[in-house]
Amino acid sequence: MYLSSPLTRFIVAAVVLAVIGVGAWRINAIGGGDQVDKEVRVAIRPLADGRTEVAVQQRHADRDADGWSKRLTPNARFLPPDAEPGRWLVSSPVSLAGDDSETEPLKIALIQTVGGTGHERRNSFKLAIEHINAAGGVLGRPVIGVIADINFDRDFCVAVARRLVEEEGVHAFVGPNTSSASLAVIENVIEPLGVPAISPSATAPALTHARDRDFFFRAVPSDSVQGTVLAQLAEERGHDNAGVIFRDDAWGRGLAETFQSAWVGEISAAGLASEAESCADELRLAASNGADALIVLVFATEAVLCIEQALELDLFDRFILSDGAQSLSLGASFDADTLARMIGVASTSGPASDSSRFWEREYAAVWGETPSSSLAYIRAVYDAAVSLALASQIAESTDGSAIRDALRGVADGEGSTYSAGQLAHAMRAIANGHAIDYAGVESSLAWDANGDITKFQIGIWQFTFDGQIEIVRTIPYDLSE
Repeated sequence: MYLSSPLTRFIVAAVVLAVIGVGAWRINAIGGGDQVDKEVRVAIRPLADGRTEVAVQQRHADRDADGWSKRLTPNARFLPPDAEPGRWLVSSPVSLAGDDSETEPLKIALIQTVGGTGHERRNSFKLAIEHINAAGGVLGRPVIGVIADINFDRDFCVAVARRLVEEEGVHAFVGPNTSSASLAVIENVIEPLGVPAISPSATAPALTHARDRDFFFRAVPSDSVQGTVLAQLAEERGHDNAGVIFRDDAWGRGLAETFQSAWVGEISAAGLASEAESCADELRLAASNGADALIVLVFATEAVLCIEQALELDLFDRFILSDGAQSLSLGASFDADTLARMIGVASTSGPASDSSRFWEREYAAVWGETPSSSLAYIRAVYDAAVSLALASQIAESTDGSAIRDALRGVADGEGSTYSAGQLAHAMRAIANGHAIDYAGVESSLAWDANGDITKFQIGIWQFTFDGQIEIVRTIPYDLSE
């Protein structure tokens, strides 16, 4: 594994295999006209088969930190048990970085709207950064996490994203979390500036074919699947005439279109402007064909307004919801009888795994309690941040194009599998030149050519009598087949 900086590269070519124990040396490296003090040491361990294995480490710039880099292991690094006494043996060469202060730390920004599960998503991001750094960071330096709040104004979202890159030096984005913001930021920041981004919750089908130069990825499935499941669910529940109210933006329009293309019955649809103070006119339009169920494709606050008015106007009493309305705030707004007449669809976590169990334990230990496993996209924030860090380590660079090109190698199934609790082992494998396959907390992160995940679960969810959310059925998808 070769680690290098633009200014300094020096070769440790003669590691003495006969040395017992660990010793440290200070060397003066010359690079770019500057002299840099470096300390290296040799680490040696006996193996059960009688051989002795050797590795080399270098001192971090921060002497108050843990101190030493990961062990760098040459290909030729084993002293055989029958080695000739007194004969010097040397390893194959290992390249060491220049002074650690020259290695630019990876900086990742979470870009998200506030409200809903924003607090939990923020905590999940912080947890990912903490775990990455506990595993040794990236390129020998701690990763820096930045959190940037946005709203639903496209120009504001673009301004925030541009400032993060041009003024704060951010290398990669987790987000934006909404589809409309993602489309705007792709066009004005991600694509022209070459910033790799993984959204944990932007699901609009239009993002699949956005002109992003392959810099935009998603840790959640496209609504091209959710819309189909919504139509199937409505049919299963005996409905043949549906009214649809959708948020009139990229997310709502895309989801409504995929629902309509999969729906075989009668349909009447109406778009709701963002920040609308009433849904009455749109509800009347959605009910105009005698619809017997309302498909609710708006965010949670809007869903409360629309459902309240649908009941007051006696237009609908059956509701099928999307991921946008999957919120405990909606569950707290209605009585048990009304909640029993709601059912929804959303992306959900796969079966319990080593990664998900580790994440739940760690989240609870740090933040006091774990978010319900029924709430979508919180865990995907963690997976997005970890994937960007692993890609940067694979690429040996914080350059946007290099991270982008390495992202599919994070979880393409080609290497040994590492869970979220094994990040240090994954980083060590990368340092040794091995392929890895990161097993995500929320889902597999096997990306197709468009940056969409191919293996995931869609959940059917309901409110309990006390307003909590439970997944009553999961539908697995594997689009790679």
